[in-house]
Amino acid sequence: MNPWMWFQENTLTLFGALLGIFILLRYRAPSIQSWGSFLDSFESKGGQLLLVWVTDLVVLAVIVRYWKNFDAQLQTAIVGLLSGINGAFLGAIGARPSSNGNGSHPEPAGPVSSVSAPPPTEESK
Repeated sequence: MNPWMWFQENTLTLFGALLGIFILLRYRAPSIQSWGSFLDSFESKGGQLLLVWVTDLVVLAVIVRYWKNFDAQLQTAIVGLLSGINGAFLGAIGARPSSNGNGSHPEPAGPVSSVSAPPPTEESK
């Protein structure tokens, strides 16, 4: 494969990488707090579903591109991996919801009081 053929096959990847580098250089890197908020967003049900969906798309794109070069045993292993990824996608539906967007547990609404029940009386027996 000559360099021109390689460039033609990977043009979209190269332009995406150049765009990413341009955005980072132009707008500078985000702060630690904004990265923390961004990462906390993946602790919600929607964030986990988005991660699994993107992973599934990447794996499928690689498989579609190189499927004809795989032998039967590798194809079987890949089908098993895809089943696991799709199972994780369905499992993410049951992920714990984020209460306030930053992944922490909600605080109680008011003061919690422990009131014990009165002892039984003769009439209630």
